[in-house]
Amino acid sequence: MTAENRILALQLAIQTVAPEGGLTGDQAAAVFVSVTAGATAYYRWLEGPAFLLLTISQLTFPQDAPDGPGVPTVMKGNAMAQITDLQQFTASVGEVDSRNQPVTGDNLTWTIDQPAVATVTPAADGYSAVIAGQSDGTATYTVTDNTVTPPLTGSGTVTVVSSAATSLVVAEGAPEDQPPAPPAPAPTGS
Repeated sequence: MTAENRILALQLAIQTVAPEGGLTGDQAAAVFVSVTAGATAYYRWLEGPAFLLLTISQLTFPQDAPDGPGVPTVMKGNAMAQITDLQQFTASVGEVDSRNQPVTGDNLTWTIDQPAVATVTPAADGYSAVIAGQSDGTATYTVTDNTVTPPLTGSGTVTVVSSAATSLVVAEGAPEDQPPAPPAPAPTGS
């Protein structure tokens, strides 16, 4: 969202709705509502044609606004998933245009910055991926749509923790002398 686009949207709405000869008192209220609605529509159009919606079950994740057209990923709920090293989950992406209509057929790519912590395995259509825990740590996975300019990205963070213990390992140390016994208390007289 940029201030320049807000100003431009308001200017376009005024040019579209307001008569060049000015307004009478009765016209002002009706024109205000029309200008506000028009400015909202122009602003949405100026801010971009599409966005990605990245979902882990009920969660979606934020992204930075790209330069030029496009809007950030919609965020709902917590922005971090936590799993054990024996668990996995599916992250999915739903693309929609500025009118909230589904977009399909784009080529999406998935990456993860810490493959030793978690792996990412995209589905054949690219619109979802399985994130699987490997070892303790935190990793960020990213989905990118390079079909649009500038590219749209969405990312999520996963923290992997050790799973429950399944066995105990006992290690014996080297033998050593015990510390000396404390001195006996002094006798008390009777």
